[in-house]
Order: sequence, then structure tokens, then C-alpha cells
Amino acid sequence: MKSRIIPSISWVALLAGLILLSGCAPPPGSSVALKKQFTQIRQQQKQQAEQIEILQQQLSLLQQQMTAGSNIIKDREPLEIPAAVSAEISALTDSASSYLAAFSSLASGRFISAEAGFAGFLSEYPNHQYAPNARYWLADAQLAQGKLPAAAANLRQIIVNVDGQERAPAALALLAGIYRRQQLNAEADEVLEQLRSRYPDSAESQQLYRSHEPQ
Repeated sequence: MKSRIIPSISWVALLAGLILLSGCAPPPGSSVALKKQFTQIRQQQKQQAEQIEILQQQLSLLQQQMTAGSNIIKDREPLEIPAAVSAEISALTDSASSYLAAFSSLASGRFISAEAGFAGFLSEYPNHQYAPNARYWLADAQLAQGKLPAAAANLRQIIVNVDGQERAPAALALLAGIYRRQQLNAEADEVLEQLRSRYPDSAESQQLYRSHEPQ
């Protein structure tokens, strides 16, 4: 079966442009965590744009080779894009679009839409580098709707997942808050102790220390 015909370079450049322009800034009232996450998304977009630029250069080289050989073989078929390159471009654009759409919903307070978006992202890209972040924001969207058990379940998944350790301190802090709201004070204290012992240098742990300092 033949791969897809190679797109023009302008089409590939357009893909890169769509990725860079598809983000939306959080509203002025967004939390510090949302702003930090948005900065991380921008960095990921930049990395993805660089990857697409590399692919664009590879495609340009293939087109040059095709042009150089056209004087020898007049009736040759158009050069075809390698299937692996095509799949990589598609994965980059699709995953970025899905994540950013869900994050945009969360930042604008559309929590039902955000919940559906992040759940869909995790279903489609369970091993994506942003999967722990997506699960954290999924829990945040559920918490905003009062879905405490569902939010707690997602946070616990982050905490025990080896790939979610960068997000684990924030997940522990949020989980402790949920337990407090559920009047599960012993569980909340246990979670906060995990935060102190496992991530003593995290921003969440430092904030916890400051909150217990005598005034």
C-alpha cells in the first residue's frame, strides 16, 4: 500500500504555525498553577515546532532529490512521504490540539468541557509525556464540579505512577484538601506527611512549612 503523497513545504509550515497559534492565555484570574502550566505548554509547543521544522527540512531535501532526478526520468510518480514521518507529524499536531483545547476549557471555567477533553486526551494518548499533567487537570476540573471521589481517584493515580512524580507534590497537596473537605482528617494528615517526607524541596512542601510557622 502506498504512503500519502508528500505535501508541499508550505503545508508543513502551516502545521507548525497552527501549533504555535493554537494556545490561549489563561484569564487574569487564573491560579498560579494554571499560569505555570501554560508556560510549560508554550515550551512544549516550541519543541514540537522545532521537530516539525526538522521534518520540513527532510521533506525539502526529498523534494530537491525528486527535482534533480526529473531530467532523467520524466514520467516518474511524485515522491512519497515516508509513513513514519507522516505519522510523526500527525501525532504532534493531534496531541497538541487535543491537550490545548481541554486546557483552554479549564482556564475559561468550562469545567464539564475540560473534564471531557482531558479524559479524551488520556484515552487517546495514555503514554504521552503530558499524561500526568492531563490527569491532574482532569482532577482539578472534577473538583470544581464537586466530584470529590473521582478527583481523588485521579490524583492517587498520579502519586503512584512513576511517570507522574513531577506532578506528584501538587497532586498530594490537592488530595489532602479533598480529604479535608470529606472530613477525612487522618487521611489528609497522612497525605501531607507523604508530601513532607517524599518531596521536602517542592514548592508545595515549602508552602506547607510556611503555613505552620508561628505568626
